[in-house]
Amino acid sequence: MTIKRKFLTLAIVIGCLGTGAVASLTYHQAQQQLNQKLIANVDQLGNKIDVQLKRYSRLPQVLANDPRLLGPLLSDVSERYPVTNQFQVTSQMLQEWCNTLGADTIYLMDPNGTTLASSNWQAKQSFVGQNYHYRPYFQQAFQGRHGQYFALGVSSEKRGYFFSAPVRYENTVLGVLTIKVDLSLIQDIWQYEEIEYAITDARGIVFYSSEPTWLYHSLAALSPEVRQQVIASRQYGNAPLAPLTHSSTLAEFNQLSYPVISAPGSGKQTRFSFARHEMAKAGWTIYGFTPLTAVSQMVGQELLIFILLYILLCFALHAWWQTYRARRDLAKLNSKLERTVTKRTQNLQNANQQLKQTLRQYELSQAELKQTQSELMQAAKLAMLGELSASINHEINQPLAAMRTYAENSRKLLAKERFEAVAGNLDEIVRLNGLVADIIARFKVFARKTSPQAATRHTNVHESVRAAAALLRTSLIKQGVVLRIGELNADTTVDIDAVQFEQVLVNLLQNSVQALAEHPEPQIGVDFTCYQNTLSCHVWDNGPGLSDQQKQSVFNPFYTTKPDGLGLGLTISQRILHASQGELSVTDHPGGGAEFIITLPLSSERSS
Repeated sequence: MTIKRKFLTLAIVIGCLGTGAVASLTYHQAQQQLNQKLIANVDQLGNKIDVQLKRYSRLPQVLANDPRLLGPLLSDVSERYPVTNQFQVTSQMLQEWCNTLGADTIYLMDPNGTTLASSNWQAKQSFVGQNYHYRPYFQQAFQGRHGQYFALGVSSEKRGYFFSAPVRYENTVLGVLTIKVDLSLIQDIWQYEEIEYAITDARGIVFYSSEPTWLYHSLAALSPEVRQQVIASRQYGNAPLAPLTHSSTLAEFNQLSYPVISAPGSGKQTRFSFARHEMAKAGWTIYGFTPLTAVSQMVGQELLIFILLYILLCFALHAWWQTYRARRDLAKLNSKLERTVTKRTQNLQNANQQLKQTLRQYELSQAELKQTQSELMQAAKLAMLGELSASINHEINQPLAAMRTYAENSRKLLAKERFEAVAGNLDEIVRLNGLVADIIARFKVFARKTSPQAATRHTNVHESVRAAAALLRTSLIKQGVVLRIGELNADTTVDIDAVQFEQVLVNLLQNSVQALAEHPEPQIGVDFTCYQNTLSCHVWDNGPGLSDQQKQSVFNPFYTTKPDGLGLGLTISQRILHASQGELSVTDHPGGGAEFIITLPLSSERSS
């Protein structure tokens, strides 16, 4: 057997063993990772829904104490029926409450379960005059308890959660006040597209799911008695309530490791890994499902990477072996020639000298080739480090920090029940999340040395400066920095992407804030100068400023004056501006400190 064949056989054996080991390890790690992700995501969804429902759970018993609700309930029976809009004043009051609380519907029922007044009294499918005595939430409240119930609306057929409380007069229950919450909020807080989720009641019936075909089916077979009870209560309308699996009970389904779910209609069966979260107060269970094909895909990707790397390693070893053999053969030939030279004439010695010179040139060429290869590899490392890893880490840290600040503030506001302020913070978090997504989408453009021409974007300067200042508002307030923004026409626009322009502004303002850490009276200013078709934006501070050597090096990659800085912020900012035919320069501020000047072409169009 030749050496080449032995090497090939050994490589194949080692490769097969390595592939098996990598496949086994990756499979177990992928399963563990998916299970942990499922548990975390499902728990997070459950906590968010708990928070939303808790917001409304106490409201019925508070509102039921309003004496204005007693008028319709104490009215004469002959004046009460048939119920139309004779209690319009009460309905208008309920409508105002509904608009203020952000609920779906608030309605008042008499002891017979007939709705006397409702916030949707003007709607085509008004609850006024409808009878809901069969609903468990009415029966619970009329018995003096606080009711909770999920069901499809009889009139609207919209999914909702009902909170009810008794309306008392002289310790007697005269009626029931009910608040219906639209559960479309679940779609707003779920953000994991790669995971299917299902929310079930205590009997395992799916009433909310990211997979529409699962709705109003059960995870396990229902007994005839349970099915009849659900149909009688009209909780889910005329839903089929067919099982999605072959499990005979819900407890049996919960014991499965990887259940097989049959898609209604098509009959396609898929094996899933799942996690669940119990919502004890609501009586729900949240399930998260991920198909096991995702594990196979992860294993396939890892194996492909391993095989490619292993093939490259084999080629590298084979090339090294060929080089080694060539050098060894060349050394033998050189030794033979040297022995022959001593026995030949002067001409042979000259020829031998020529051969030695050729060999020296060959070795020099080999050394230069190695040096070139080393430099190319080092350049590739630096490009990858500077243009990929460090850049995305530096650019995304600021929005993430702002998102965390808003989230922590929201927790405090929730404790104070300042829900409108919480909603504002959540909107800002969503906006920052979109900002991070835009940064990642533009990451390829940042990384290229020559970017293709992009479509001209018209950015409102005033709005971008305000947005950048808002991101750093907490840092400015915490450090006591006075931010002075110069006057500028509100409709002034420049030719640059708004997100990229805000990134440049945030980076410059953040650098100024850090430079003013020890200053007793810190100030940061943003001034504007328009000249012909160009806008100059001056960002200055009254900090220690920059030395001449720092001003010459501040835009170089990886140059930084901070002990924990990456030295890429100003480099990336300069590249963003250059891509939009702009410039970024630095000088000394007349009042002390540093001043960075952004120069951009003015847009010929007005911002919309």
